[in-house]
Amino acid sequence: MRVGLDGRALQGRRTGVGRYVFEICRELDTLIPEAEFFVYAPEPVELPVTSGRWRCRVEPRRWARGLKPIAWLKLRAGRLCREDRLDVFWASATLLPPLPAEVRRLTTVYDLTFRIAPETMGSTHLMAHRMFFGPDVRRADQRLAISHGTAVRLQAWLGGPLAAVAPPAVSSVFRPRGPEAVKGTLKSFGISQPYFLAVGTWEPRKNLELLIRVFRTMQSEGELGGYRLVLAGGAGWKDERLRAVLRTALGSAGDPGSVMPLGFVGDDQLATLYSGCHAFVFPSRYEGFGLPVLEARACGATVLASDIPEIREAGGEDAIYVPPTAEGLRKGLRCVIARSRSPALAPGLLPTWQGSAAIVASYLRGI
Repeated sequence: MRVGLDGRALQGRRTGVGRYVFEICRELDTLIPEAEFFVYAPEPVELPVTSGRWRCRVEPRRWARGLKPIAWLKLRAGRLCREDRLDVFWASATLLPPLPAEVRRLTTVYDLTFRIAPETMGSTHLMAHRMFFGPDVRRADQRLAISHGTAVRLQAWLGGPLAAVAPPAVSSVFRPRGPEAVKGTLKSFGISQPYFLAVGTWEPRKNLELLIRVFRTMQSEGELGGYRLVLAGGAGWKDERLRAVLRTALGSAGDPGSVMPLGFVGDDQLATLYSGCHAFVFPSRYEGFGLPVLEARACGATVLASDIPEIREAGGEDAIYVPPTAEGLRKGLRCVIARSRSPALAPGLLPTWQGSAAIVASYLRGI
C-alpha cells in the first residue's frame, strides 16, 4: 500500500498539529508494516521514522519552495502525488492537493477556527481556509476529528457522516518530575516558586494578552504578591498587542521579573515546568482540543482553563473552568491559589498515540 501525507506540519518546531502528525506517523509505521509512506513538503522535514519505507518528497523546483504553504499544496503537491501512484492520501493538515480520482482521501479536522474565531487568523491563512476547507472536507472519502466537540461542530456545519474521533495523546516524557529535577530547571531559567505557567504560541486565540493584564492587575492589588507568571511558547502572528503588554510588564521597575516569557521550550523542560507550577493556566478563546491541558494533567499540575467543550475533553473533571474573560480569569486565579495540587493522571487513564493511530490506520486501509 502506498500512503501519501501532507508533511507541511512537520516543518520547523513541532507544536499542535505538527506534534500530532509526528506521533501518529511513528505509530503508523508499526501498525501498517506493509505500507510505503510518502511525505510531501516544500522543504526537507524530519521524518517521524528512519526507514526505507518512508520517503520525504521535497519540492524539486527552487522557485516553488517560496510559495505560501497552502499555495504549494494546491499548485505543486498534486504533481508529486501523481508520480508516486498513491493508493490513499492522508490530509494530515485537513486540506487536500489535487489528486487522481482513484486515490482514496482521508482528512483529519483539528478545529474550525476560521469560522469560530476568524479574527485570530492571518489574512492569507483565513482566506485560504474560507476557499478550500469546506470543499476539501466534503470530497474526502473519510473524515476524522480530534475531539467530539470538533466533530459536533463539523457535522452541524457540513452534515454527512464523520468516520471517528482520534484524539491527541501525551508521550511518556510528560510525567511528574521530582523536586531536584524541578529545582534544576527553574534555576536554569531563573524562575522562583510559586508560579503560574501558560503554554501557547503567541497568537490572539491563546488569549495571553488578557491573562497578563489580569495577572498584573491582581498583583498590583496585592492578591498575587509572591507569584510569577511564566510563559512558554514561540512567536506567532498578530502578536503586536501582546508584545506591547509584555514590554510594559518587563519594563516595570516596581515589579521586575513577575512576568517571564521563555520562548519555545523543549518537551523535557516543559514537563518539569508543568511539574513545578502552582497551576497551569490555559485561557484560550477557542481550541480544537487543548493538548497542553492534557500534558499538564499528566505531570500533576492543577489546571485552570477556558470553559469550552473541546477543552473539557482534555481537562476532565479535575480542572477548574472559567469563561475566557477578565472576570473569569480573576475568579479562576483566586480559586487555584486556595486549591491544593492535583494528583497526576495515572498512565492507564490517558489516551495513547497508539490508540489514536490505530483509528487512522484502519481508515487508511479502507476498513
